Amino acid sequence: MRDHPLIRCGVLSLPVHVLALEGRRSGAALAIHKSTPLPEGSLRLVAIPGFGEPLFVTSPELTLVHAALMTSLPRTAHLGYEFCGTFAPDESRPYGSRARKPLTSPEKIASYLRKLDGVRGAKALRAALPHIMEGSASPRESTLAELVTLPFLRGGSGIKHPLMNAVVPIPARSRWVTGRSHLRCDLLWPDERVAVEYDSTLCHTGAERIAEDAARKNALEALGFTVVTATWKQVENYQEYNRFVKALAKLLGTRVRPVCSDYPARQFALRRELLG
Repeated sequence: MRDHPLIRCGVLSLPVHVLALEGRRSGAALAIHKSTPLPEGSLRLVAIPGFGEPLFVTSPELTLVHAALMTSLPRTAHLGYEFCGTFAPDESRPYGSRARKPLTSPEKIASYLRKLDGVRGAKALRAALPHIMEGSASPRESTLAELVTLPFLRGGSGIKHPLMNAVVPIPARSRWVTGRSHLRCDLLWPDERVAVEYDSTLCHTGAERIAEDAARKNALEALGFTVVTATWKQVENYQEYNRFVKALAKLLGTRVRPVCSDYPARQFALRRELLG
């Protein structure tokens, strides 16, 4: 096992964890996990050129089940955002992530969970699933969305789910503002006509980008949307975040009214998990 090409090139690390219906003993290089029979589609065949025989790897849905065993609900949900989003972490890229198609969706995860019987981690993932949204385009967007929408008992702000990176069509009469037929909003509450734009320090600097962001905001406001900007500095700062989310709640016709007496402690615990 130690000589496997994927281990030599650093794709896999020791011990390699594998699923088995029948037991054999684990060793220093191989950790065996006994499994009940799994639903169809639980494993994916991956062929890597130059690395010998193809491998079976766990599907995104089964991977989330296993992750739910090892981490908290907020972290499980954050991984769910990634799998249902349009990005993948990539430290070699300037912004720490790269674009890719979603690996799964909340609907596919729910369908898979309905087929599971007696698999550890399924219950924990079922608890996290209502808090997973699709469409996130970056890890920081996922963090902002979780802070805003998780319930008070989880340390979140209890605001109803928005659409993430939803398309807003621009009528022909308004296209002179941006020259585009549509825009995407980071967080969008279409019924309330409220949009939140996450302003990344890395992606939104320079005169040209600032002008483009202003044109986007003008176009959305011309369509009757109220646009609120959230910066990462605001998100990181406890007081600034609370000011931001209270203003957002007011625009949405609600209020941030936690019912738990230890809400600040729950907020700090959530922030340690997502921002730490």
